[in-house]
Amino acid sequence: MWFEALMVIAAAVAIGWLYWRWTHRRMLELAAKVPGPPALPILGNALIFMVNPGEILNKVEALCQTYGDYFKFWLGPDLNICVKNPTDIRTLLASNKVNQKGPLYELLVPFIGYGILTGGPTWRNQRKTAKPSYNKKSVEHFTPIFNEEAEQLARFLSHKDPSVSFDVFKDVVKCTTQSVNQTLMGLSKEDSQNLHRMEEMVARTRDMYQLIFERMTKWWLQIPLIYWLVGKKKKQLYFQKLVDDFSSDIVRRRRKALEVSTPDEECMGVADRYILQGDLNENEIKRDTFTLFTTSQEAAAKIASGVLMFLAHLPDWQEKVYNEMIEVVGPSGPVTSEQLKLLHNLDMVFKETLRYFPIAALIQRTVEEEITINEGKITLPAGTSLVIPLHHLHRDPRHWEQPDRVKPERFLPENVKKRDPNAFVPFSLGPMDCLGRVYATALIKTIIVWVLRYARLEPADSLDNIKLHVAISVSCADGYNVRARPRKNGRINGFT
Repeated sequence: MWFEALMVIAAAVAIGWLYWRWTHRRMLELAAKVPGPPALPILGNALIFMVNPGEILNKVEALCQTYGDYFKFWLGPDLNICVKNPTDIRTLLASNKVNQKGPLYELLVPFIGYGILTGGPTWRNQRKTAKPSYNKKSVEHFTPIFNEEAEQLARFLSHKDPSVSFDVFKDVVKCTTQSVNQTLMGLSKEDSQNLHRMEEMVARTRDMYQLIFERMTKWWLQIPLIYWLVGKKKKQLYFQKLVDDFSSDIVRRRRKALEVSTPDEECMGVADRYILQGDLNENEIKRDTFTLFTTSQEAAAKIASGVLMFLAHLPDWQEKVYNEMIEVVGPSGPVTSEQLKLLHNLDMVFKETLRYFPIAALIQRTVEEEITINEGKITLPAGTSLVIPLHHLHRDPRHWEQPDRVKPERFLPENVKKRDPNAFVPFSLGPMDCLGRVYATALIKTIIVWVLRYARLEPADSLDNIKLHVAISVSCADGYNVRARPRKNGRINGFT
């Protein structure tokens, strides 16, 4: 009886496997031309990635070293082709054949739904609606709020005990949160400070993305029963409720405000645009509003904290940035977008931070139509998941000398000319590039100017000991630790 049942199951599995191979024969034919590690039946190469999330980047690096700029790996039946050649990366990200997010982004959907970050059928319209809030004119209108919040942060940091180190991210994220709330979310200062569960949301965001990344990288957590048995489903439900409560309060407050008046087009926040558009249901409005909140305030805080930490460790660069800042912007007064464009030393440190801590360590896209790369040698079949290893591209020794060192001089004009321009992709490329690059750049640089006006930063440990933490984006595992000494009239406790 049992033997017969097993034989039936085995026969069904074999038939299913043969049917799958027949229906995917074109994919298998093209995949055979791409190098990669041997794959097991059913699991593919999933066992390679059975490591802690912090080790994922090392595994990808090992595959890059073994197979070069092009290699494949299977996650179950899903074919992934990794491309690290800069020219092909630009071609692929700019192509209309590769403009849907990959299957791993589906694991974000329970938290934030389909939309700008996760793709889906409506992402183009949602992006089009939100885009005006991120353009240069809107950012100009947001500048006074950036200045106000950055100055408040700078004053607070300047009163820290200079003998005690601290994780500057915990303070910076409060500044970026208030800035995003009062600009992109369209909230008043009072509303921004009294959002339901805001402090909890800000404190637990990293844990939420860690949970999502764990499920992305541990195949067994994608089995619903196991996900529930190990308690991960319970955590997911907690985060879903937290996101819903927080975003519901933003949308509720904006609906109430819009009953009284409508903001000018040039300074309207994204929440207002989604509400007024009229094409989205309540859940879609809340989820896309939250997506743009978290991708703006948390990402900006990570990058700004990285810049501050690097300046603390590079005193020569800190002085260059400070002296140029005093010459261009002055020791006091609001910072303008035009002035920020003239801070070339700050821009080099900013770009080096983006290189070292990419906003996304890996990008995954779905190939919707066949596309040929590598000078015609490789054709990506439809249905393939394209993987772009940005972290590894930004640390490729062919393009970056001593890639694990922090060296802002890489972005001196004479050094940039020597490098393939496609080897640096900080905000992605093409129709799904980072919507907030202008917004984030202005906010981050304004924060840096104000902090350096009030404080001189000093290192808390060594740059050689930085441990990376990967949970969608790359950050410091042990925090962005610095010390701050108050600066008065260009002098530090009596010393120039």
